[in-house]
Order: sequence, then C-alpha cells, then structure tokens
Amino acid sequence: MAYQLRFAPAAADALARLEKRGPAAKLKKVRKALGLLQTDPMYPGLHSHRYHLFPGLEKDKVWDSYVENRTPGAWRIYWMYGPDEVRDGVEVSVITVLVIGPHL
Repeated sequence: MAYQLRFAPAAADALARLEKRGPAAKLKKVRKALGLLQTDPMYPGLHSHRYHLFPGLEKDKVWDSYVENRTPGAWRIYWMYGPDEVRDGVEVSVITVLVIGPHL
C-alpha cells in the first residue's frame, strides 16, 4: 500500500533548503528514505520506531525513521500517520512528515 506524503512546514523548509544548497549526497539519502517511507514505513532499513514525547505532540503517535545511521549528526525523519483524505470518493492513506534533520 502506498502512502501520500504530506509535509509540515518545518519538513518542507528543510527539504527546500537541502535542495537549494545542501550536499547532494545528503539530498539523495533523504529522497531515498522518503521513497521507502512512502511505500513501506516499516521497511527494515528505515529502522522506524515510535518516538515518545515529541515536542508539541506528546499525546500523538510520532515515528522516527533513519536517513543515516552510525554517522555524526545522523539525520532522521519524524512523521505520523494521517490524517487520511477522501479524493473522488476514494480514501487516500497519508503520512505527515513533521521534521527532516539531525536526530532530536
């Protein structure tokens, strides 16, 4: 099942900055991780796990997936399921990407 990705302002800004002046290697890793997240959020290489007490969303289920591992300042993608949408009478499953950047 494929998910539609929706980006919170912080995630959209981080991605835009990376596309404009970030290292190409980092952008490639982020795009690969987003693609895997869109197709299978529990893909083993993402190491997705529940992130407890996300600032501002303490009562929501927020997940943390790896962009990088075993590197100083390793990047992560913080995300949550939903809210799902209905388009032309068809329900679309959504993942909202909250933050893209160094591990919190």
